[in-house]
Amino acid sequence: MGLNVPWGQFGIHGTLDNASIGWASSHGCIRMENNDVAELYSIVPVGTKVTIMDGPYGSFGNGFRELKSGMYGADVFEIQKRLKKLGFFNDEPNGKFGVKTEEAIKEYCCKNNLYERKIIDIEIQQHMGFELIE
Repeated sequence: MGLNVPWGQFGIHGTLDNASIGWASSHGCIRMENNDVAELYSIVPVGTKVTIMDGPYGSFGNGFRELKSGMYGADVFEIQKRLKKLGFFNDEPNGKFGVKTEEAIKEYCCKNNLYERKIIDIEIQQHMGFELIE
């Protein structure tokens, strides 16, 4: 079964390595026991919306993380949306941290008298108004 998000495609699939179930040991796929996946497939209609919670803070999972080029996820997507709303990000948000996001962060820092950087650290996330609320 496939999951589509703006930054890629992921799967819900079975595994022969039951020790890998329940751990963040892949690049986003969800592993289940094979018989559970077969049952899930038989009862869930195609197109069903799936919400994955990676912690108590919604798009920010278990809290703010330092983001840099090459990273992706719901937190990057939310930051890109905020940068776009503020007029610093001209592309469509896609949850992938690349050159355009780097440029937007540098411009955001410059306009807000912050130390210019190419990463999105906790200081910038808080400065942009993001709060971790359970």
